[in-house]
Amino acid sequence: MKKCINLIRIMVALSLGAGASLAYADAKDVEANLSRLKVPAGFKVEVYAEVPGARQMALGTAGTVYVGTRGNKVYAVVDKNKDHKADQVVTLMDDLSVGNGVAMHNGNLYVAEQNRIARYAAPDFDLNLPFKQMREVIYDKLPNKAHHGWRYISFGPDNKLYVTVGAPCNICDPQGVEASILRMDPDGGHVETFAKGVRNSVGMDFQPGTGVLHFTDNGMDMMGDDIPHDELNAAPKAGLHFGFPYFGGRDARPKEWQNKKPPQDVTPPVVEFQAHSANLGFKFYTGKQFPAEYQGNAIVAQHGSWNRSQPVGYQLMRVVFDEHHQPKSTEVFIDGWLNDGEAWGRPTDVLQLNDGSLLVSDDYSGVIYRISYGEKNAPVSSAGKKITGLKMPESAIAHSDGRIFVTEIGEFGKNGDGKITVINQDGSTKTLADGLNDPKGIDLFNDQLYIADVDHVVRVGLDGSKTIIAKPADFQQKPIFLNDIEIDGLGNVYVSDSGDDNGKHAAIYKIAPNGKVTQIINDQSGIKRPNGLLMDGPNKLLVADFGNGKLFQVVFNEPSAKAKATVTLLNSGFGGADGLVRDTDGLLYVSDWAGGNVWQLSEPKATPQLISKGHQSAADITLSSDGKTLLIPDMKGGELVYLPIK
Repeated sequence: MKKCINLIRIMVALSLGAGASLAYADAKDVEANLSRLKVPAGFKVEVYAEVPGARQMALGTAGTVYVGTRGNKVYAVVDKNKDHKADQVVTLMDDLSVGNGVAMHNGNLYVAEQNRIARYAAPDFDLNLPFKQMREVIYDKLPNKAHHGWRYISFGPDNKLYVTVGAPCNICDPQGVEASILRMDPDGGHVETFAKGVRNSVGMDFQPGTGVLHFTDNGMDMMGDDIPHDELNAAPKAGLHFGFPYFGGRDARPKEWQNKKPPQDVTPPVVEFQAHSANLGFKFYTGKQFPAEYQGNAIVAQHGSWNRSQPVGYQLMRVVFDEHHQPKSTEVFIDGWLNDGEAWGRPTDVLQLNDGSLLVSDDYSGVIYRISYGEKNAPVSSAGKKITGLKMPESAIAHSDGRIFVTEIGEFGKNGDGKITVINQDGSTKTLADGLNDPKGIDLFNDQLYIADVDHVVRVGLDGSKTIIAKPADFQQKPIFLNDIEIDGLGNVYVSDSGDDNGKHAAIYKIAPNGKVTQIINDQSGIKRPNGLLMDGPNKLLVADFGNGKLFQVVFNEPSAKAKATVTLLNSGFGGADGLVRDTDGLLYVSDWAGGNVWQLSEPKATPQLISKGHQSAADITLSSDGKTLLIPDMKGGELVYLPIK
């Protein structure tokens, strides 16, 4: 069924913002219209999720997409089985005042409302946390005015938060921080006006290769169908003025401001777009999925005009840059949301996923689209198969793109022959990083791998680069047998030390993002040889005891707190307890290195159910990227076993 809107009737409502009450199209109606889009050869557009009023998007560390709106809600969109379609849309908050802006930084979700900015801890860890009660307002001095009151936020390469503040008018003399872009610390401190003369920016990104802030700006209304142009601006430094209200585009001037002099030199836009096309969110493309000529291009969402005599926009634009990072040309990337003067969708923001595909939000149709290139049908699951020829594989972790990273110890106790191996979806393997000693536990955070290697912790980039983040001298006592790795949503790295054969010097450590190492428990805790770690809530870990086959929970406080960690016995009987993992249904799995078994539990205190046996040594288990398969490194068997669980 064709779903369209009368432009004059609806665009006014949308331009006024949160006060308007609108109905959203059903996803089936939107899918029926996808054939109307004009898409370059090799590209494909699909509906990724239904999200009412979807505006700015931000990507979490585990692939969750956070979505703001011009209403009172912020959503989390989850693709559990990694089939490129959302399985769950969770309402995180429903008490906001124009919760348009969203950004992720160091595991925290930032939400910009009309009048304030708040920070919410660890949403990637648990989407059911009481976020309203956890709200930490970091800045509450934004102008509380509805006109252009939808904020867009982004963190820069300087780890500063950038915030757009629109002018509360069509054309006027802005007061205070109106018509600007603010910059502040992540805690809301050291607020400064980074850019002035910015009428209504609803899109920012930082150019790869230069780190320069670029932002869109929407031109003034009521000056004619073709003036002033909408803009893409570049701000290489703080303190620049971009013209409003003295100029629109490069040279258009409102009548009442033609004889007034700007307070400083005006920086012209680097790109001019069709007047009133309403250029909003955009992203510089840095992925590997699109053809090489798209590298560094800006993909811009044109929301579409609301009062032009002939509507324009309602499309995605492509801005091509040259080798000097300067704009070279502009062209339409995808159009077709506007047909014969009627629109059925309004592109709003652009977000790049880890696999190189793009998401585009549509706040009119209430959906998020996914744009991919060269994809065929989803790869056939390799469940039930084995990857052989590995040399003492100890731990594995799956990337959201389907790749699996495995630690190979090599010859136990021999330095320099350990490595990280990549297993591709077709089963082929290659070495990502070598020269390690006896690498064991591995985890993935922000596209960086973290590995426990005997007495130090190494961070390995997906390009194979290696950095030691915790050396032996950083620990409270000399590490003996660093074993498993676990990372929380704030980027804190937890590592177990199984100690010697009798558990002497056994411990669990926390490595903060700033590199500080804190001992959580020592060898007097009651856990003989801590091995597998699994987050069980904020400041809570499940711990598999390699020495006696028991399962514990450790609850700890921040380093500044006086109370010590609390250790509670939850279960036992797991032999040489090694790996811990939960599936998407919350079921817990425990592996037994010594006995070659794997158990499933409905919860940590439940009766274990044996689901797999006969492995020579079932080491540190993990889940496949689609959540349907348990991956079991058999260390002595030299293989990675795929065990279907769904």
